[in-house]
Amino acid sequence: MRNVVLQMHTTLDGYADSKTGFVPLADRTYSDELGKALEETGAATGKIDTLLLGRGTYKQFEAFWPKAARDPSTPKDWREQARFLDETPKVVFSRRLRTATWQPTTIARGDLTREIRRLKKEPGKNMLIPGGVAFPRAMIERNLVDEYLLSVVPIIVGQGPDRLFGPLRRQRNLRPIRSWTFSNGVTMHQLRPEKGNAPWFQPPSF
Repeated sequence: MRNVVLQMHTTLDGYADSKTGFVPLADRTYSDELGKALEETGAATGKIDTLLLGRGTYKQFEAFWPKAARDPSTPKDWREQARFLDETPKVVFSRRLRTATWQPTTIARGDLTREIRRLKKEPGKNMLIPGGVAFPRAMIERNLVDEYLLSVVPIIVGQGPDRLFGPLRRQRNLRPIRSWTFSNGVTMHQLRPEKGNAPWFQPPSF
């Protein structure tokens, strides 16, 4: 069965929207370090054949990555990422998006849980959520994410609506697989849900 991998940057207090500029996109050393770490996770681009997106992220990506993929002035590592995002089949979950001009793209309008379970049963490689806020939060709330690759930027925003983690019906237990600390202080954590949601850590009683 295919897995859903969520790759995101967050602040220390869980904000995921990069509009405030906390994601170190211009740090070339960090970009190289992150790329190597992603290769080590097994969630590299060669093991992904589908992108899962919400409408907002789809529109943002559509406006930038196709042009970056074709622009010869785009840095080499960015151009490789741009080509991957441009050429990989995408599934956009939206009832408001009428048409998708950025191909190859399929619009999924049905129930999110049923659509994801159907996609997981299809033959193929893993599926990647490469960004967003509302869509990955909805996936987390429905317990549809099989692996988390969370890059935590060491800042505290303290306010705003764009929290990655919203209210949950019950505690979600994740098992740490591996962590990487990069030269700029960002730490990436690879985590997977516990089978049966059994806790990997039992807090002491006081």
